[in-house]
Amino acid sequence: MKTTRTMPSFQGVAAGQTATLTAPIGLTYNTLLISYAGVTLAQMTEIRVKANGRQIFSQSAVDLDIANQFNGLAAANGVLRMDFDRVKLLTRAGQELTAIGTGAPLNTDRNSPAFNPTPLSTFQIEIDIAGLAVAPALSAKAIQSAPRPLGAILKRRRFNYSQGGAGEFEISDLPKGDLIDKIWIKQDANNLTRVIMERDNFLSFERNPAENNLVQADGVRVPQTNWYVIDPTERGFGGESIVSAVNDFRLKLTASAATNYTIYVDYLGALGGN
Repeated sequence: MKTTRTMPSFQGVAAGQTATLTAPIGLTYNTLLISYAGVTLAQMTEIRVKANGRQIFSQSAVDLDIANQFNGLAAANGVLRMDFDRVKLLTRAGQELTAIGTGAPLNTDRNSPAFNPTPLSTFQIEIDIAGLAVAPALSAKAIQSAPRPLGAILKRRRFNYSQGGAGEFEISDLPKGDLIDKIWIKQDANNLTRVIMERDNFLSFERNPAENNLVQADGVRVPQTNWYVIDPTERGFGGESIVSAVNDFRLKLTASAATNYTIYVDYLGALGGN
């Protein structure tokens, strides 16, 4: 059975400040439960996760809550859930592949499964709190499992784009290299009519929103308003992913009117990758 333990107190919890939780090193982090009061989700404008000082996650609290609901989890209500596992997959091994192992080097033999090539010395969560928050209070508990070396992890990166009018809009500058677990496309209006993904000029994905929502709802996901997600794991199989280590990787977004996009890309790989 996994343990659920209270984390140290957040430091710097105040309106207009950045609250920081320095998580203890040792066990493996599967899920973090962030309790909040005196501050709304909208007032937690950015949540960042840093491992050895390297940022591996960036998302607003509102968007994290929507992403959780897409994954089939309950909406936040005083507690915001942050999973380091890939939830709702069909096998435990697939779900827990990306848990954050913070165990110290267990073996110096590089051929040993207990060898830790990138041991974590620091693991921190930062939350930016808007100045309008009345009396913010934050605390956290972690759901943890036995120590293990840090392996493949999910790294959620945020990118912003603006499409000036109706038609097709190409995005060709997303970082390449690591496998991609998901691409989240958030629209400021529900204007998307088609999404195409090409890799080295090979069309590997093309769906309109209705098709995409149907496939994902028939699988293990819950489509969300104004969000379009390219999700290789939509049927619950964790071994599906998008290979981005190509010469040319691009998205083609067709919209009926001008649209602003916030795009989150979940990269799957080592700490030192994308």
